[in-house]
Amino acid sequence: MSLRDQLLKAGLVSKKQAKQAESQAKSQAHQAKKSKTVAEELEAQRQEELRQIENERLAKQKADLELNIQREQKRIERENHLRCMQLMRSNAVNERNAPEQYYFLEAGRFVRRVGVSAWQREMLARGRMAIGRIYEQVDEFVILPYHVAQTVLELNPSMILTLHSPVADDSEISVTEE
Repeated sequence: MSLRDQLLKAGLVSKKQAKQAESQAKSQAHQAKKSKTVAEELEAQRQEELRQIENERLAKQKADLELNIQREQKRIERENHLRCMQLMRSNAVNERNAPEQYYFLEAGRFVRRVGVSAWQREMLARGRMAIGRIYEQVDEFVILPYHVAQTVLELNPSMILTLHSPVADDSEISVTEE
């Protein structure tokens, strides 16, 4: 079935329009055979249309590639975030009835606190533990061992709020009071 027949069957063109287009195409073909300049113009026009189609195809291909790269990056970020949440939940060492409060800065502006034991306070100060946040909008903080905090830092640094530089176990930590 020809393109003309398919368009007629689909109802996209009428018989009159199809005949007119067909006669116009025949006329152009006849003119092209008759006159070399008309043939060259038609060929140049056809070549320009082909170039435009190729350029559009390449632009679409490039846009699709960029979109796929963005989607892949978002997927990786989402997977890393979920993995960090799982790591933080399963490795949190918070104590429900912690006797002391540990105060720390969040984003350099907000003073936050988390309940800790004396041992946890010492480990936080020595850089052996870190403080993180599972959910960004919830003020619930978790205390994590150093190796878990390092993994979370590699995958999603925004989830670790406080991790001090490690101090050797034989060093004494001095607290300055003002």
